[in-house]
Amino acid sequence: MSGVAVRGRTLREGQGQGPTVVLLHPLGAGADFWERAAASLDGLGVYSVDLPGHGGCPVPDEQYGAADVAAALATHLRGLGHQGVHVVGLSLGGLVALELAAHDPGLVSSLVVAATVPFYPEDWRERWRVRAADAARLGVTPFVEPTLQLWLTPAALAADGPEVAYVKRTLADIDPRGYALACLALAEADVASRLGTITAPTLLVDGGLDAPLFHDGAARLARSIPGARRAVIPGARHASALEFAEPFARLVRDWVRPGNDGPDEGNRS
Repeated sequence: MSGVAVRGRTLREGQGQGPTVVLLHPLGAGADFWERAAASLDGLGVYSVDLPGHGGCPVPDEQYGAADVAAALATHLRGLGHQGVHVVGLSLGGLVALELAAHDPGLVSSLVVAATVPFYPEDWRERWRVRAADAARLGVTPFVEPTLQLWLTPAALAADGPEVAYVKRTLADIDPRGYALACLALAEADVASRLGTITAPTLLVDGGLDAPLFHDGAARLARSIPGARRAVIPGARHASALEFAEPFARLVRDWVRPGNDGPDEGNRS
């Protein structure tokens, strides 16, 4: 679709010819969602992306889907000379990562997909449509508290630390129309029919305390993506890469390292 674009920035320079990790954020966040995790991705080049209507990326003129974003991302990455990248996505970013791996398998060397479902059940689809309408009418402020409750643990909320500050800041800064269009993209997303075509080695990451919907989504993805494996970050909720940045980064490092054996046995599910 014309008008759909992504932007990105380098969070870590790679060493020599080492692999590049491309990071895709969840709804309402931006490339800076990954700054804490990127600090622990030693020896890897790290390129973090602003999805449409988020961060520094313009709001599209019309409704779009996750597949449109994946096509724009493929063009963007190839235009920068990237190939054989390791793609990491969480929630909305995870859906785009899956679409990218199906759309352009030659571009993706491996996947790490966290807190992602291949499609939302109808009651959740309706929630996203209602949220899109409310965001366009009322702004994003009403969704700050629900996002905090889904993303972060009670301990993090009680501490009112940098993770809480990040969520409040990023949702205050986002264009309500960009947020609304992303909600509609989530409502319409359905990558299920293409999962069997994904050839990239895929690691599915669960937050141990995430909502049941996302545990079920990981199980469905594991059944449908050839050779996919799962890992759990105990104690994490939806935004595992934000609150548990170092354990999340360790899983990514182990997965993209040449000759990797996947996550440690204790983290497998």
